[in-house]
Amino acid sequence: MHARMAPPAWLPPLNSHQNSCIDVNIQEYNIPKSSGVFVRLDVIVDFHSEDDEDMEFLFPGLAIVYTIPLDVNDPQELEASLWELILDEDLIPFPLHDCFWTEQQLHGIPTTPIWIQVSQEAELVRRISDFLRLVHKKPDNDGKMVVANLEIRKKVTVPAEEFASWVSWFDEQKRVDPEFESKYMNAISGPRDRSVVYREAELLMARRPAKIELVQIVTVKGGKDDEMSGDEWCSICLEGFDNSDGARLPCSHMFHENCILRWLQGNHVCPLCRYELPVDE
Repeated sequence: MHARMAPPAWLPPLNSHQNSCIDVNIQEYNIPKSSGVFVRLDVIVDFHSEDDEDMEFLFPGLAIVYTIPLDVNDPQELEASLWELILDEDLIPFPLHDCFWTEQQLHGIPTTPIWIQVSQEAELVRRISDFLRLVHKKPDNDGKMVVANLEIRKKVTVPAEEFASWVSWFDEQKRVDPEFESKYMNAISGPRDRSVVYREAELLMARRPAKIELVQIVTVKGGKDDEMSGDEWCSICLEGFDNSDGARLPCSHMFHENCILRWLQGNHVCPLCRYELPVDE
């Protein structure tokens, strides 16, 4: 059983951004001196900044690994098992609509990836089933364990300021707690609470400007104010305060006034902890 982090807001929201794409990649390998057909499912969610077109810097949000045996001799049972797998919201907490499919390796022979758009889950199940039955019938796999590595990777694009705030938060947590990175990776390797995932989707549909009346303007002198524990910086632009005005949200997180007011024009949640502010009707 995977350890969970608290509070839940520490984990990046998986379904609260519209700009994303899903890649589904399958390849095979075999293990001598064993038998059977298995699927190793890797479900990954990575975030990257809208400014990073090459996706060189990723922020991990989910990394689940799950392996199951499958009976490929009975087509109906195989299809039922695959449907159960891809509809398991604990393992795959997002719908598999409009994803891109590729068979990177078939029969142990590396192939040039050809990405095919798959718009329906039924087509995805059919492609996985066809792949498994083909590798099962391969003579070289007779008497061996065959493993199909099914990787489902969701890549989410977030605003540059939001991405920077996440990285800043992560670095600060590592500075405070040397074991934080391992705790974080352990947390994202476990299933998310379904109610949290549903709430993220609701927030996406309801994303609206926040009421700025609740933002407390704070004059910062010498790089900090009375409530700061030490020298701090704005996690949106990653710069210090240096005798400038800051803005503190009700959740106590503080940012440069200009940075957070620009953010709140299109969002009603804190970019760090997802605290919800009343919306501007």
